[in-house]
Amino acid sequence: MFEPTDQLAQKYARHGHPSIEELAAAQGVAFPRDPKDLLGDFWPPEESTEEFLQTLREWRGHLKTDPAA
Repeated sequence: MFEPTDQLAQKYARHGHPSIEELAAAQGVAFPRDPKDLLGDFWPPEESTEEFLQTLREWRGHLKTDPAA
């Protein structure tokens, strides 16, 4: 017996690529109904936007003094 993803692999090997809806259904993915569910909670609210952007540049390996950044 095949798993759902194996069935999809066989089906789309012959008939082309699955739609996003078919992939989501096969993988059991549920899309959130409320956009607020997509918000992350990874940055402290007391930190400024400027501090966030500076940290983001550091995470990406750019220095603020680097003219190419």
